[in-house]
Amino acid sequence: MAPNIGLRILLTGGQGFVGQHLKARLQDRLPGHVLLEDPMDIRDRAAVERFVRSEKPDACLHLAAVSSVARAEAETDDAWTVNLDGTLVLAETFKTYAPQASFVFVSTAEIYGASFSSGQPLDETAVIAPVNAYASSKAAADLAIGNLSQEGLHGVRLRSFTQAGTAQDKEAILPFLAAQVARIEAGQQAPVITVGQLDAGFDVTDVRDACDAYISALVPPRSLPNGTVLNICSGVTRTVRSMAEDLLDVAGVSATLRVDPALASPSGLASMQGNPAAAHEALGWSTQIAWSETLVTVLNDWRYRITA
Repeated sequence: MAPNIGLRILLTGGQGFVGQHLKARLQDRLPGHVLLEDPMDIRDRAAVERFVRSEKPDACLHLAAVSSVARAEAETDDAWTVNLDGTLVLAETFKTYAPQASFVFVSTAEIYGASFSSGQPLDETAVIAPVNAYASSKAAADLAIGNLSQEGLHGVRLRSFTQAGTAQDKEAILPFLAAQVARIEAGQQAPVITVGQLDAGFDVTDVRDACDAYISALVPPRSLPNGTVLNICSGVTRTVRSMAEDLLDVAGVSATLRVDPALASPSGLASMQGNPAAAHEALGWSTQIAWSETLVTVLNDWRYRITA
């Protein structure tokens, strides 16, 4: 029997943007796997324990979170109870009832926060210094997984940088720009793209590449030490200005760029630069999808969405 056939994977957050793409990639990468999903509240310890004890998962891909910076600021209690308390319930349950299982926690590069002010690409040794409620709650969960991994949890933490793809919320930077370009192209908007900052920098990875990294962490080429931390990023930082200009080139239209400070990123970060070397080494992973393909994919998605 081929390796990983019948692998029982608990996926949390499977209905979200990344989750939908991840399920498609799992079909391609791990044919024959058994996907376990349940609408349970991950903060409900009794429900989580019942599920893990009865379904006996071999692995967990934990995506579920209050992942919007704006929502986390508006609903701080919810962000902390889901992002920290829910993660603790899930991880402690796996540590107790499925200690042999891999527990892949999708963290975020937002936890580096103020450390990005160095202007250098950050690796996994960078100081955790969150600057908003979302990043703080995820940082606490990230540290908790690290601690539990010293006590027997087979935990892996993946600190993901900005992602882009189809069906993504317009709060994310590339869809935010692509929606405007699509409307300009269709004559639904004057040829002006309004942004919060022009020189803010983002390390953007196509969500399909990011999902491949998550799956590679689930079934790595060699065993990863408990508590492993890996940055999931492209290693290339692009400014808002350059992304808008690239999208306009793809669409073949012209527009001016206008700054509205009210639209500045709620994360409070001017630039995010990452170093993916550790993920390359540990997982044999690197981004495969060309930037030009990501641009076309996201723009075509918004061309469809504005007319649907």
